[in-house]
Amino acid sequence: MKVDFKKLLLLPFILFAHNLMGQFFLYNTNEQKKIELHFVKHSVEATKGKTIFNVVKVVNKSTQPQTFTFQLTVPSGWQILGDEKLELTLPPLDSTLIPIRVAIGKNVRGDIGYSIIAAIIDQRGNVIKNEYSFVKVPREVDIKVKFLTRFEYFDQQTGHAPVKIKIENRGNREELITLSLDAGNFIGIGSARLQNYIQDVNIPPYSDSTVVFDVYLNKQLQTSRDLFKLNLQAKTIDSTFKSTSWLKNLSSKYTNYIPDSRRVLITEFFARGLFSNYAKPAYASIIQGNILLRKKNEIYFFYNNYNTTPTENLYKFNRMWIGYNSNKYFLQIGDINRSIESSLYGRGGNIGIKMKKIKLEAIATQRVLNPQSNVGTELEFSPTQDYGFKLGGVLTKSINENFESKLGTAGFKLNLIKRLRLGYSLVYNQIRFGNQNDSIINKIAFGSTAYLNYSGRKLNATVRFKFGQPFLNSSFNGRSELISQVVYNLNEKNIIQHYTIDNRNNPGDYRSFNIIKQSFTNFHKQFITWGYNPNNKVYFFSGPGFEINSSDIFPVIQRGEDYFSTLVYNYNLGFRFKGEKPSSSLTAQIFTGFVNVLHKPIYYVDSTFSIPTSKSRFNYQNISINLRQPRWGIQAIYTNGPRSIYEQFNWYYASRPNRMLRVMPYFDSFIYKEQLQLQVNISYSNDLVAKSSYSNITSQLFWYLPKNWQLRFLNVYTIQSRVTPTEAVERFQNMYFEASVRKEFGIQQPYLKFHTLKLVFFKDFNGNRIMNENEPGIKNVLVNIQRVDDEKMDYPDFTSGELLSNQYGEVIYEKIPSGIYELSYNAVGNETGTFSKADIDIKFSLNKDLTLYIPFVEKNKIFGRIILNRSKLSGLGKVDVSNIRITATDTRGNTISTLTDKNGEFVIYAPVTDEYVVTVNNIFYQDFDLRQNNFRVQFNGYKQFEVNFVFDEKVRRINFSPSSQDLANESVLQVRRTNLRGTIKDASSLKPLRARVNLINTKNNSIVASIYSNPLTGDYNLSFLAGENYALEVVADDYWYYAETLNLNQVTTFMNVTRDILLKPISIGSKLELNIRFDINKADLGPEAVAELNRLLDILRQNPGIKIEVQGHSDDLEAINNQTISEERAKRVAQYLVENGFSNLQVRGFGNTVPIAPNDTEENRALNRRVEIEVIGK
Repeated sequence: MKVDFKKLLLLPFILFAHNLMGQFFLYNTNEQKKIELHFVKHSVEATKGKTIFNVVKVVNKSTQPQTFTFQLTVPSGWQILGDEKLELTLPPLDSTLIPIRVAIGKNVRGDIGYSIIAAIIDQRGNVIKNEYSFVKVPREVDIKVKFLTRFEYFDQQTGHAPVKIKIENRGNREELITLSLDAGNFIGIGSARLQNYIQDVNIPPYSDSTVVFDVYLNKQLQTSRDLFKLNLQAKTIDSTFKSTSWLKNLSSKYTNYIPDSRRVLITEFFARGLFSNYAKPAYASIIQGNILLRKKNEIYFFYNNYNTTPTENLYKFNRMWIGYNSNKYFLQIGDINRSIESSLYGRGGNIGIKMKKIKLEAIATQRVLNPQSNVGTELEFSPTQDYGFKLGGVLTKSINENFESKLGTAGFKLNLIKRLRLGYSLVYNQIRFGNQNDSIINKIAFGSTAYLNYSGRKLNATVRFKFGQPFLNSSFNGRSELISQVVYNLNEKNIIQHYTIDNRNNPGDYRSFNIIKQSFTNFHKQFITWGYNPNNKVYFFSGPGFEINSSDIFPVIQRGEDYFSTLVYNYNLGFRFKGEKPSSSLTAQIFTGFVNVLHKPIYYVDSTFSIPTSKSRFNYQNISINLRQPRWGIQAIYTNGPRSIYEQFNWYYASRPNRMLRVMPYFDSFIYKEQLQLQVNISYSNDLVAKSSYSNITSQLFWYLPKNWQLRFLNVYTIQSRVTPTEAVERFQNMYFEASVRKEFGIQQPYLKFHTLKLVFFKDFNGNRIMNENEPGIKNVLVNIQRVDDEKMDYPDFTSGELLSNQYGEVIYEKIPSGIYELSYNAVGNETGTFSKADIDIKFSLNKDLTLYIPFVEKNKIFGRIILNRSKLSGLGKVDVSNIRITATDTRGNTISTLTDKNGEFVIYAPVTDEYVVTVNNIFYQDFDLRQNNFRVQFNGYKQFEVNFVFDEKVRRINFSPSSQDLANESVLQVRRTNLRGTIKDASSLKPLRARVNLINTKNNSIVASIYSNPLTGDYNLSFLAGENYALEVVADDYWYYAETLNLNQVTTFMNVTRDILLKPISIGSKLELNIRFDINKADLGPEAVAELNRLLDILRQNPGIKIEVQGHSDDLEAINNQTISEERAKRVAQYLVENGFSNLQVRGFGNTVPIAPNDTEENRALNRRVEIEVIGK
């Protein structure tokens, strides 16, 4: 056998290599793992605070089992609800589904693609596979831009006011906001004093920012305005915001205007016709005054002569009277300007009596220039406000003219229904007249007056008719007048008006009886107008109408034989626009008419005259524009064509066209501070046909001097020009000058007196409430005073207004009436620094010139903490050291208090005084001994002082199975358990609410247990150890809290209690009754009241924009002798709120007028002794 040695030599190497390969495949674990990983949802969309759900599918495509770690990675701030890592083993060719849920972060940004990363990691930590699920967060826009305050105030020295704009970005992306400020003519923005200012601001998401702009008042421009408007327009890429802020330029001094009816003596002297070439100047005077007595009694007098030469003019050509007026009687002697259907004007007397239901009056006069005697009397009787009667009579005799009139009148008024009023009166008149050489004529004339008023929700109507026959001794002699106006409101924007007037005039004249025929003029007009108000600034009106006119007054017509009459169809169209400034408006109107001659005269003075029929129809147009501003204005009227009946007859008879232009501007304003006032009125008219014009310029200059002196200068300049038939131009002009001097004497009234009030606000360094030389005044303190005494209605001569203290801290009120006033004040600048006002408000009596020094006190710091030394064998558990009251009392009994925080720390800011005694409300007395409770604090130049209260724990024994002997031991405690459950709902909609339910230990104001109610059902359930000192507290966002003292009186081991609670939403008009009970005639706040007010403060701090009214109440017994106790309770609560940082409030006391329980038992009266909070602004 032949052996191949080459193959034998290769055999060992082959066997060795085979062995190596087997070992490689046996021990090699680096085979590439065939694992696939993917999300079921490759991309999802989500918003902040929400959760997203996805599923990851893991597939093992290899033929071997695979062990690996599954790991999730999410963006920062997001939370994985579940495990971030999972250890998994997948069999060969198997798969698994892994559900994942991720909570989106609250500060996630919009329009950004986020990713959730799922990773497979092997046992060595190597990442085998990554897979991404993309999360898109859409952009959310929630921008609010507003002025931080609606009103700002200019500094009186610098004219500077910081305007703050608050920008809230609650959206999820950064916003670029363009702020555009538009100021008026008198203010500027920034150092450049720009009237239009633009600035871009970037606001990050979920953030607030306050932008401050410096606004300055241009003092070089003189203006009497004190209120200036600043408009804001804020723009983003997709929205626009508009807002308005008002800047006030307030003075530190106010001089009350005393009307002439409140002056004891006023004199005025006139010089008329100065610098005249035709006559000597005429001199005249006025002397007048009123003397005010108690209970609205007064004596008044007046004298005015027209010329001092000759001497008899001082009596004959003048007006004068003196009178007395009271609640019941009135008397006047001198010139009487009174009528009882017939005029009683003359010099004589008037006397009468006024009672609740009856008024009786008698008048007797005689005219000075024309010897005519008048006697009249009138009686009014009104049993109720719904009906009444009136009777009267007048006897008139004229000796020179042989005239006598006897007139009687009777009438009534009646309210048939609630909205309907009507009245009627009848006049009967006997007239006797004639010359001595002629026969005497007797006439009887009747007259009547009727009116009807209806005022409804949509319909308002007024109709008045007055009639008099010829020769009636009245202003309605031969005259009748009907006026009717009906207004119907279709809706808030549309209104329909119908207006009718009918006037007929054909009087009788006893002087020319049977000698001259009297002319007549009649007209009848009706209009229907539709008005449209799209907003409170614009008003459009339009409508048709017609009028009928007739008269025989024209000289070319034979009077009494013929007349001229026209029918006019017209149409009215116009609008009125109200400006931003007070009393500013623009009115434009077009009035056109189409005239038809109804009656053509045929009896002319010239019998040969005739008119062609083609002139029976013509038209006219009238265009008017009226612009009014606070200090100036202008009215322009253009008329084309004959509008009045006189112009229509001139066109019909003489073919005289009519085109007239009238322009009437005016100016009225102070031209130098408030000392020189200029009034200018110009009237210009131009007859464009006759080429004639007339101009009148009336100027008055008032110079207000100190001590109530006043000079007045009047100038009237008239110029008239016309073109003669020969085309020559004629001009006529006239100049008139007048001057006067006026003095208002400052004599005090016997009853109503006027005084000067000076307020000085200062920094009280030493706390003694007395202004020393080194204590400076405080500027920019906003001040408002209001008269509150009962007698203010007798003479309401003072209207409250805002003032701002000057650089010396002074505010001055001049010439304000005596009485009781209430002062409210607040610092609006940064001048106070660490100082704050010492009093909420001040009430004072003003019966003489008075200076009040009002301190702002510096609050120095008293701080410290509660220290509990616990026993090593203590079984008390955690002891809450929050809400423990710390009180500092000065030597005058004034107290300042605060509560400790959760760490037992406290801070009191107290004004500087001689010393304070600082105490703690020892609520731990059962379990701890207090080492020291009275610390005397003297600042002595220091700004801070530390006080610590140290408590040492006592040792107690607790027996859960008490025997009768143990129960007798006061140191043994029983343990019982209470189960409290119920539902919490919205009081308006009864929807379930998610609210926090706290169980409070009223001894130390600590939270014993806390739980949130179910947001779907509103249910809650609390279990706690029974006790007598528990209170229930329920709080929820945007709702008033609920608080109740739990008086359970539990005697069993277990007790179930149900409390269903309705929470009131915080809205305007909503009320909260504070869980505070007051002792009789007391307004003190106990420890439980402080806890209640702290709960209120938490709500108020969460809603800083609301304004509240603190309302105090009392029971019936208190109100008998202590009517102010309800207001004192409200002020005590308000003081605590202000001291702890909330001052947007007002105080009001209701006394016993709004009880919540009958005042029949002490328990019910205790319920009425309460304080409520009402939201009055938001």
